[in-house]
This record gives sequence, structure tokens and C-alpha cells, in this order.
Amino acid sequence: MIHIKHSLIGEKTIQDLSHDYDLPEVTECLFLARGLNDTYVLKTVEDNYIFRVYRKGWREEDAILFELEAIEFAQHEGIHSSIPVKRKDGQHLTKIEAPEGTRFGVMFTYSKGERPEITEENSGRIGRALANLHNATDKFKPSTSRGYELNVNHLLKAPAAIIMKRLGHALTEEQETLLHEAVSKVKEVAENKELSYGFCHGDFHNFNFHLHDGNLEAFDYDCCGIGYRAYDIAVFWWNLKNNYPQQEKTCWRSFLNGYESVRKINEHDKKALPYFVAARRIWFMGILAANEDVWGRAWINGQNMNHFFGQLASDVKYFEEQ
Repeated sequence: MIHIKHSLIGEKTIQDLSHDYDLPEVTECLFLARGLNDTYVLKTVEDNYIFRVYRKGWREEDAILFELEAIEFAQHEGIHSSIPVKRKDGQHLTKIEAPEGTRFGVMFTYSKGERPEITEENSGRIGRALANLHNATDKFKPSTSRGYELNVNHLLKAPAAIIMKRLGHALTEEQETLLHEAVSKVKEVAENKELSYGFCHGDFHNFNFHLHDGNLEAFDYDCCGIGYRAYDIAVFWWNLKNNYPQQEKTCWRSFLNGYESVRKINEHDKKALPYFVAARRIWFMGILAANEDVWGRAWINGQNMNHFFGQLASDVKYFEEQ
């Protein structure tokens, strides 16, 4: 018996599925990206659209409906995002009977423009956009369950357990000790009842935006959920540290200034920000370790382990100096 983990649906099938939507004539369907989900772009005589096929076992039906409900709630409150498009039957989800089981597809509007460069100006824009999203969703009360929250278990305990299970053979004793120490220190801070808690995008950085005529539009709410707002803020800092280290200080300051020009960050959240950068590192490593069908195992090597744990060691050292 053949076991299929993650099939790739052909473009012709996706284009055929588009007939279930009230779209202009589709002229072309292109496979855009493979990851935790598969993404296609549908080109029509008028606009482009995005069709996302959620991976089996990654997001169940209720979790996807939570995501879509949150996007529509935020849109109603004035937030600019790529939004879901309903089918002709009024439903959001398209069921796809794939070899590995039922998968769900969702059509989204296409965000015009390009990914914004990391500059001080754009960092301020993104900070303001996140503050506006937090303001807009303060009263969001979902009717469906996401299945998880962006809490200590989701960000720390579960990924740390996965790291030890999948990567334990590749870790030194010192690295194992460091991982447990980092989890303990972040957990202690995250248990502060004064931390802000509410709807979070979960992946708010320039890779998930398009900038068009000076306006930002967010997309990819796949990691959203109810959780620590400080974590949602810290994700941008994590992205700067990982991908734009030379611009980290100036752009992080610009991002915070932009955020606080719209919504103030309380002192408890501010003090927690570096701890949530470490939480993001641990969560992300857990995602890599848990999804071999996406990334394989070639990345599990001494160089990458040393890089990750070197960053984590810097985080822990910073905690101890405070």
C-alpha cells in the first residue's frame, strides 16, 4: 500500500475548480509556492486571484474557518488584507479529495504591488499596520475554534518536544541544556498575567505584505490565532535579526515608533519582547522539525544547529544581563 503524505494538485485541476466561483474568465493558472500549504495564482481578464490548498493534517476545517472569519472581521473594521472569495454556493471552502485525504481550498483576492523593502519608512508603516490590526480585532469573538492558541504550549512546550524527538540525535548535551533553559526563562515571562492577549496575525513581517501606491495590504493569516500580542510584535524583530541584521536597530525602532503612534505598548509587553523573539526561534525550529514532507532533513546538520543554538545562546545571555 502506498502512503501519500503531501500530493501536489495540478494547475488544470485548480483552474477547473475556479468554475465554482463567480470570477471573470480565467486565462491562466500558475503554481506559485509550495510550503505548509500550496499556493496558486489565477490570472483573469480583469484581476488576479490566489487559490490556497491547505495541507492535510496542518489545518482542519474549523481552523481554516476561524482564519477566514478573522480576516473578514478585520476587513469590516477597516483593515486592508487579501480576503476570501465565496463560492457560487455561498461557502468559503472547496473540498478536494486528494490521495492523502480531504484537503480544503480557499480563493483569495490578490494583493497588488510588491513585497516592501525593509527601510525605516516601511518598517514604520508595518508597525502602524499591526497596531491597527490589534485595535480592530480587540473585540473579535470567533464562532469556530482555531484548535490552538499562541500560548506557552504552542510556542514553547510543543515545539521543544518536537525538536528533542526529531533532532535529539543531532544535538550536543550543551545544546539540549540551552534549549530547556531558554524555554524555562521565556515561560516564566509569558506567565505574567499583565501581558496583552488577543487576536494575532502570527507572521507579521514584510514577506507577508504587498506595497502598492504607498498602501500596505497583508496576506497569509495561516499562523493567526488568539495569543500574546507581544509575540505578534516580536515576530517583526525576529525577521529583522534573521534577514536584515545590518538594519535591525534602526528599523526595529521605526517599527516600534510606528506601532506606538497608533497603540501604546504597556511596560510588561515591552519587557517581554526579547523573550518572544526566542519563543519565535523555538517555534520556527519546531515547525521545521515537524514537517519533513515540506523541507526534508538535509537542513539538519552541524552548521544549522550551531547557527540556531548560537542565536538562542545570545538570547539567554541577554536575559541574564537584564
